[in-house]
Amino acid sequence: MTKIQRPVLYVHGFRGGDYTTKKMVESGLKYTGKKDFLKALIDWRGRISYEGTWTDDEQPIIQVVFKNKIISENQIAYRLTRLLFDLRKKYKFNRYDAVGHSLASVSLVLANLYEKRHQYIPKLDHLVTIAAPFNGVLGLSDLPNINRINKTGRPAFMSPTYFRIYLNRNNISTNLKVLNIYGNVEDYSNSDKYISVTSAKSIEYILKPRVKEYIDCPVTGSKAEHSLMHDDSDILQKINLFIYAPHSA
Repeated sequence: MTKIQRPVLYVHGFRGGDYTTKKMVESGLKYTGKKDFLKALIDWRGRISYEGTWTDDEQPIIQVVFKNKIISENQIAYRLTRLLFDLRKKYKFNRYDAVGHSLASVSLVLANLYEKRHQYIPKLDHLVTIAAPFNGVLGLSDLPNINRINKTGRPAFMSPTYFRIYLNRNNISTNLKVLNIYGNVEDYSNSDKYISVTSAKSIEYILKPRVKEYIDCPVTGSKAEHSLMHDDSDILQKINLFIYAPHSA
């Protein structure tokens, strides 16, 4: 009987690299008792190369690295769909899980919007979003304590990207399970120093009524800083339990 595989992608965001997801990958390997993983490198032209090993267990680990660190959410989403198509041709899987940090989290949701229209794209099953700028970045399209979430969960202001996801919300997979992790360093900004709680939490208004499972996971204190969360041991444990602990199909 052929083993059904569901790979796990770890994806960094804007100005990130393999160092962004290094601790998460290492933690996932330790949790599953593996040593090997596949690294997918994507250059500025979108060309894909691979290093490492695709393992034959149920959840092979894939670390996705963009050589061009200055990359938009739309570019990440497009290149992820190309990568998924290439991996599916090679390894014949139909579903996958993903962990995204910062802008990659937004891109993974954008990529999920394509699934209904493009049947060749594997279906996203479990998604972890960490420090995600779903509704703006402080100093760019967001300011501290300006945007608010009302009693229904709807944000007062919607960034262009957020509004696009909102308009296409019916394309989001109803089988998707989401763990949304975001930080508040508990200063005046109500943010992780880069992404406001409102921006990260805004996606709940879109996803929670639609997806199979939505878990809201706020983190507070010094470990809630934007670039520290992906290495924090407590957060790594939450990710591993969500992705690798037994789930019903």
